[in-house]
Amino acid sequence: MAGMALLLEGAFAPGQALAGITESDFFDDLPVVLSPSRLSQPLADSPSSVTVIDRDMIRASGFTQVADVFRLVPGFSVAYSSSLLPTLTYHGLGDGYARRFQVLIDGRSVYSPDFGQVSWRNLPLALDDIDRIEVIRGPAGASYGANAFMGVVNIHTRSGDYGAPYVEAGLGDHGQRLLNTRVSGGTNAFNWRLSAGTQLDDGLRQDTPDDVRERFADWKSELQLDARQALTLQAGVAHTRQETDFTPYNQHHGYASLGWKFVQDADSEFSAAYSLTEESFGDKPGIDLGYRTARHNVGAQWHGSVSSALRASLGAEYRRDSAQSDFYYSTPDTITEDSWRAYGNGEWKLDPQWLVNFGGMAERTHTGDNQFSPRLTLNYKPSRQQSFRLEYNRAYRAPTFYELLAQNYYLDPDEDVVYQTLLAQNLQSEQVTSRALGWLLQLPKQGLWVDARLFYDRYENLIDVAFVSNGDGNDFIYQFVNRLETVTLQGVEFQIEWRPDPSTRIFLTPAWARIHSHDSSIEDSVPPFSFSLLLDRKIDARWRASAGYYHSGAMTWFGGGSRVPASDRLDARLAYQTRVNGRAVEFWLTGQSLLGGQTEFKQFQEAERRFLAGGRLEW
Repeated sequence: MAGMALLLEGAFAPGQALAGITESDFFDDLPVVLSPSRLSQPLADSPSSVTVIDRDMIRASGFTQVADVFRLVPGFSVAYSSSLLPTLTYHGLGDGYARRFQVLIDGRSVYSPDFGQVSWRNLPLALDDIDRIEVIRGPAGASYGANAFMGVVNIHTRSGDYGAPYVEAGLGDHGQRLLNTRVSGGTNAFNWRLSAGTQLDDGLRQDTPDDVRERFADWKSELQLDARQALTLQAGVAHTRQETDFTPYNQHHGYASLGWKFVQDADSEFSAAYSLTEESFGDKPGIDLGYRTARHNVGAQWHGSVSSALRASLGAEYRRDSAQSDFYYSTPDTITEDSWRAYGNGEWKLDPQWLVNFGGMAERTHTGDNQFSPRLTLNYKPSRQQSFRLEYNRAYRAPTFYELLAQNYYLDPDEDVVYQTLLAQNLQSEQVTSRALGWLLQLPKQGLWVDARLFYDRYENLIDVAFVSNGDGNDFIYQFVNRLETVTLQGVEFQIEWRPDPSTRIFLTPAWARIHSHDSSIEDSVPPFSFSLLLDRKIDARWRASAGYYHSGAMTWFGGGSRVPASDRLDARLAYQTRVNGRAVEFWLTGQSLLGGQTEFKQFQEAERRFLAGGRLEW
């Protein structure tokens, strides 16, 4: 921490005045969130705690992988089960698949129906195309249904203004190479952009065969049909290849989506969208753990004002998920399941100080179960500087295809050991009931914003893997079951942003949490204390420096992970901007894990110190 103290001490020039910041400027700059109730709301009116990560924060972090960005969110733990497979969790119960989140990119769900994972390194997504990321911290089943169990990650890419065309290249140790580009164009009625990129690195350690090669291409276009109607067309492909001790893994991701928006008037809007997402994973020959999935999703939504005091959003969705794997499901056939949902959310202003957010989602999942996820929130704003929020939420997580339908058998001829998964019996959805108290403090004259959340969550029917004994110690037979015990989670977290002057931004996120369970490994699955600190400083018109410090207490990862000790990570970035022949040019240097390798997912698997330098040209 001494190093961070020096960074903080040297970041500010003495005697800098705050006269340039006014109260009006500060409040006008506060973000409006779209995700929690599917209504545009200031944070003081939101029914949930939300972390907003904007383009400046992503650039300042120096991260090159989108999964790493969530290290900035209070209570989040990020780890790499291999160089190809980053995973994350929010206050414990984490494994290699991050199954308890709903993750969307421009409204399209990207969690996979087979294992519930998100292939973070295999998404057709450029960090520079992200406009903002909204992270709902806590259950959000009333707005997003099954799998919005611990929270929602909603990634919004740029619209209208796609940013300047550019090319960016980077070169570093550990085999790091990156090349990204974007071209764009259009007219008043039609705009488009095409982004593409490739990235290579040697993985977590130089002596480990986990090299990764990834590439993607992504298209987005918007057509203004008339003054009220617009169409959005998006499509993308990604391919990732990872070396292993045997043969390479090959993973593919492709999607297409079409959206239509109709603005009825200044206060109401109707939209509809269709998307298709396909993924495939090719494994080594002999065992063949490959799989293919597809998701068709169609939905429609209306939101607007019912009266001067009441706003609402109403919508419905239909989804068809399919998966195919000879190994995991013991059949060459494709498994297909349908689900549907209908939801409504409302914002009712009782008076200038009191506001009620309410809503719920009814859905029929692929398990055949009917579920209803309600939410009720009371917001109290005694002044423009402060607001309080009292939350009640209930949400579910439907079993993944693998948890519900897996049945496989493998005999390891070298060790004469049988690995077998039995078909689950009467497996039910996980359930969480969440109660939380939120506090938002805004002090414009000090350039300070504080978001605090005190929470108590109650988990029921958590899905776990049980060992089924057959009397033969050489065989390993498993089955997915619901745990009988109730598990509780409680804690407090803070999100603090301080802008002492127009050139400096500090973002701090301490979090304390504890799980109560009869199982010590579950209790140990949440770090008792974690925090992140991002410091971003524009030194002058050309130079910009930033540093990020990330701490996680000791914890246990499930699903192939292990107990890992407390870890500390220090990253830094230095950038120089200029213009050449009227074109913007930037040169940058980033360093990651500067304190040395840290263990994040399993013992003896460390990420090593690394450096990456590059340049960017816009035109």
